[in-house]
Amino acid sequence: MKTWLRLSVVAIGALIGVVAANFAQAQEPIRIGVLLPLTGPFAKNGIENWEAMQIARDMINERGGINGRKIEYVSGDATSPAAGISETERLITKEGIKITTGSFASPLAIAVSQAAERHGVFHWETTGAAEIITRRGFKHTFQVGAPARLYGQVAVDFIIEDLTKRLKKPLNELRIALLWENRAFGKSVGDGIRAYATTKNIKLVYDEGYDQFATDMTPIVQKLKDTKPDILVAISFPNDAILFQRKAKELDFNVAAFIGVSAGYSSPDLRNSIGSTVNGLFVSDFPPKVNPNVLKPEVRKVADEFYKRYEAKMKRPPAGHAAAGFSAIWALFTEVLPKAKTFQPDELRDIALKLDLPEGSLVNGSGIKFTNFDWKDNPKDAGQNLRASIGVWQWTAQGNEEVFPAKLATHEPVMVPLPDWSKR
Repeated sequence: MKTWLRLSVVAIGALIGVVAANFAQAQEPIRIGVLLPLTGPFAKNGIENWEAMQIARDMINERGGINGRKIEYVSGDATSPAAGISETERLITKEGIKITTGSFASPLAIAVSQAAERHGVFHWETTGAAEIITRRGFKHTFQVGAPARLYGQVAVDFIIEDLTKRLKKPLNELRIALLWENRAFGKSVGDGIRAYATTKNIKLVYDEGYDQFATDMTPIVQKLKDTKPDILVAISFPNDAILFQRKAKELDFNVAAFIGVSAGYSSPDLRNSIGSTVNGLFVSDFPPKVNPNVLKPEVRKVADEFYKRYEAKMKRPPAGHAAAGFSAIWALFTEVLPKAKTFQPDELRDIALKLDLPEGSLVNGSGIKFTNFDWKDNPKDAGQNLRASIGVWQWTAQGNEEVFPAKLATHEPVMVPLPDWSKR
């Protein structure tokens, strides 16, 4: 064989090999570890997030995936912080996962991100909120959802800007009580509310924590009843929220306005547990659905598709944390991964830190801009999203409606003051 012909054959063979390798890589799925509580005490909320995140995956895959590669989830059941660490390490060491996401609750998020960082894995936290998540010097953890302090600040702002008018009482005459579960999320939010209330010259008439696994709420409810607050702000998880409401009804503890914060009071199962008495309660949390006018036109289409699919699958609208889970993972699929070439943690980190998305870029009204040890409020903070949306929504007979702030609102507040138990 002549030299030129032999070289041409070799070159063609090499080219075919490169094309084949690139084609094979293009066809390989992008595998992502999803850490959520799918069993145990947090399972109801975890499954909500899981369903929302599956919808996001399906929508992306139906579009052809990311640069020709489909998304594949590998799940881990993070029932507790210890299980979160164990499951994260399993996915990384046994399954070869390089990207993790989840985790719904702050205690789980703290544990999962810790394990991911230790192994040099990129972690995209969807809804965990405790401030400590982004204040440990980690380089590959990004908290897309709002930090804990915003939950409390929005609740206080709602009292100042809206409830004072509806209750026809000046702020200095309102008796405001604070009740918080004493683990990572509740304590973090409670600390934020207390500090923010001080800046607004608000003196709390009651401020106590409790164990979220308590089985008897009688002493707590009785103390609150003796205090006679006009407004109660309560930070709870599902089981303790249900216990509290049942005991409040039994002991006839009434307030003019009740603001639950996040997990317990945003759970769709709350209505199943306490019936129509849930109507009128406010929830400071991720917006379940926002005024579409705040969304970019292309985002409205995504939102419509998400809500349509979710309601068809679950037979009800999503809670705020489910909408937040969808929003966060959708941002990963559309704003981070398409720009990646190696999918190595340092590359993904650089891409994430360059994101500069205005509010209204995500389905739940959020934007994205992460801290990077450069935030004047806390130079130790890295990976926190400063444009995450938190608002106040209200349980109604029709479902739930966003009521605050005005730009996100879908409805005016109703049932203020909140009727006594005998009239609900």
